[in-house]
Amino acid sequence: MKALDGLRILDLTHALAGPFCTYHLALLGADVVKVERPGVGDDFRAFVREPGWNVGSAFAAVNAGKRSITLNLKRPEAQSIIRALAMVSDVVVENQRPGALSEMGIGHDDLRALNPRLITCSISGFGQDGEMAKWPAYDHTIQAMSGMAWSGADDDIPSQGRGFSIDCFSGYVAHSAILQALVRRERSGEGQHLDVAMLDATMVLMGVGLVRQIISGDRISATQPIVQDRPTVGPFRTADGWLWLSGNFQNHWEALCKVLGAEELLADARFAKPDARLVHKTELRAELSRRIAPLRASDLEVALMEAGAPAARVRTSKDALAMPSLRTRKMLQDSATDDGKPLTLMNAGFVADADGPDLKRRLPALGEHTSEVLAEIGYAPEEIERLKSAGVL
Repeated sequence: MKALDGLRILDLTHALAGPFCTYHLALLGADVVKVERPGVGDDFRAFVREPGWNVGSAFAAVNAGKRSITLNLKRPEAQSIIRALAMVSDVVVENQRPGALSEMGIGHDDLRALNPRLITCSISGFGQDGEMAKWPAYDHTIQAMSGMAWSGADDDIPSQGRGFSIDCFSGYVAHSAILQALVRRERSGEGQHLDVAMLDATMVLMGVGLVRQIISGDRISATQPIVQDRPTVGPFRTADGWLWLSGNFQNHWEALCKVLGAEELLADARFAKPDARLVHKTELRAELSRRIAPLRASDLEVALMEAGAPAARVRTSKDALAMPSLRTRKMLQDSATDDGKPLTLMNAGFVADADGPDLKRRLPALGEHTSEVLAEIGYAPEEIERLKSAGVL
């Protein structure tokens, strides 16, 4: 059995950070019941849809494996359904405006009063209380606020990271927090409320660079690599694209020279040792660029890696997805949209020798499981139809 088989997650999230969290819980076997707005759904269902697709790519990436129900949470009948679901759930995850659910009588205190073993997790930009709590938060604004977007020079244009990194990492912090709360509950029998802030998660993500900032006291960019000035680290143009070298240590340098057929550089006093290479970094980078330029990145990647010198061809996203190891390691998994369109999704990012992560369900249609889930908590078919007619579902 999978780690979370038999556990129910009540998913009151939308957009990206929250759904990313619950998607990864679904990969571990949890029954995730996703609550969406009637007729509209999650904010990202229709966000940036490719032609011919009935859902946006961001929604598709993090919502397969779940059951979708529709509830108008502003209606008292819908709030009663949330309470009933909370009583038979193990975890509630939400990323609404701080305080919004409490105003409806379905906040974490309200639900845990009904089910003391319930774990509730709130995801927001800046936490559930404090002067910034109700500020809106998006991936790129958190990057700017945290120092991540600053390049290190005031006259440089700030840059944004790629791939919704803050949303996804915040969701993964929430996922980790929930797993620890489940272990704690096994030992104590008690539920727990978890308060996850995107700003906090970003500081964790930048932790190595930030500690360097704290120790050095210098006014530096916490996102710049510690080894950024090393001439054997960084991108080099080749005959078929870019090659990224990560020659951090002396053994890497020696292996690089041997692969390039440049053993004479090992005897050159300017380049023999790390300190000397830093002093003469301009000459060394020019020398390496000259030797690497006529070679193929695809050939160098294999030769350098096998020699113990870290290096990688800079791939496009399409090229990266074609790497055979992703299929071998089951990182890519086949799924489908509700209308049968094939869909390839990312798995959890680790391999287990038994009961590993995968999806049990395809991407759900909006409200596809409403009747099914309500029947499980005792609602009769005629009552479900009445609630649908009344605009509650």
